[in-house]
Amino acid sequence: MHRLLPALIVLFSFGSIPSAVKQYRMFVEAYERQQSGNLTAAMKGYATLLTRHPDTFLRHEALFDLAGAEYGLNHFPQASAIYSGLETVKGPIGANASYNRGNAIARAAFGAPKAPGYTDELRRSLACYRRALLASPGNNDARINYEIVFRALHSRTPPSPASGGGGGKGAPGQQPQQQKLSMDVSNLVLDNARHEEGQMMRRYFRPAPPRQTPKEQKDW
Repeated sequence: MHRLLPALIVLFSFGSIPSAVKQYRMFVEAYERQQSGNLTAAMKGYATLLTRHPDTFLRHEALFDLAGAEYGLNHFPQASAIYSGLETVKGPIGANASYNRGNAIARAAFGAPKAPGYTDELRRSLACYRRALLASPGNNDARINYEIVFRALHSRTPPSPASGGGGGKGAPGQQPQQQKLSMDVSNLVLDNARHEEGQMMRRYFRPAPPRQTPKEQKDW
């Protein structure tokens, strides 16, 4: 307690120390509700903190966890919008925001595969994963999810026969048995890929944890 006092004096004036402590406690209370599974109450807690203290020193952490609560309730567009505002934050929060935004966009797209903008949404998701990997090349989940979304995007395009080297056309109506077999195998591979995507999505499309949990922080 005494060792933290000099740091507090540097960060805050004497008049603002009680406010900082109050903000921290509000954040911890919302976080604990989120950890216990009460996501709606957690969202209200984060929203209250951000409304009462819009310039709080915990703003980025609160927004990150608020987006996580939205994601946990399958509010993917809302989560994506919040993560979008955090992508420029330096450090783990920005990198994880890009990764989590990619997850939110992908989950929303996979929920409506026949929507007109399905392929555009998958491309947006891939762009988020690329940003996450540029910021954190060792993010294996981002690599895996990138491959899942990339494969889902290209599975929408029917396989095309290989082009010949001479540029000539085959006889009209000609369909060699080998080509038909290749198409059948390709369709089988794509069907298996879609099944694997569903399984891997449930396993891997989880938001990254916050940069630091309240338990890891010093209690003022």
